[in-house]
Amino acid sequence: VISDFDMTLTRFGFNGKRCPTSYNILDNSKIVSEDCQKKLKDLLHYYYPIEIDPNRTVKEKYPLMVEWWTKAHDLLCQQKIQKYQIAQIVRDSDAMLRDGFETFFNTLYQSNVPLLIFSAGIGDILEEMIRQMNVFHPNIHVVSNYMDFNESVEERRERYMDAFDIVLEKDETLDVVNGILTHILCEEDQAGRQEP
Repeated sequence: VISDFDMTLTRFGFNGKRCPTSYNILDNSKIVSEDCQKKLKDLLHYYYPIEIDPNRTVKEKYPLMVEWWTKAHDLLCQQKIQKYQIAQIVRDSDAMLRDGFETFFNTLYQSNVPLLIFSAGIGDILEEMIRQMNVFHPNIHVVSNYMDFNESVEERRERYMDAFDIVLEKDETLDVVNGILTHILCEEDQAGRQEP
């Protein structure tokens, strides 16, 4: 099974209030300073209308979206978030998995069906959400953007930019997805053969 995460496995809203995405969870946490939160909101108000503007081409939007992400990423890196804080950040958030998530995750696990989660969100956050709901089973494989806690801002940005095209590239052939699935299944098959 192949799935997105934000607003697919998670709820869009609850009791008339919008639920946060994995980025919103981080942006709105107590760990992030008020000044940083304000700057992130300013970036959102400037760049989001560009992202959804139907009169602009993808070619026009692409460099502006990279610019937005780079600025937001640099702001978050300056917050010096520690790995151990991720669990609390998720616990304090209003994020929720969709109704029936236990049945969904547990049935796939019990049936030995791999679940591939492809997300342009923050892998550390989404994995922690699933973990806190006690449904992070070995059949789950996440392909996402992960935080790097021991590198400089420049190194983190460079690493992210090298992998950025997987988020923005429009590939309706599913070649990337199928390639990753094949790799995961081959690894599991080899691990299964090595067990006594």
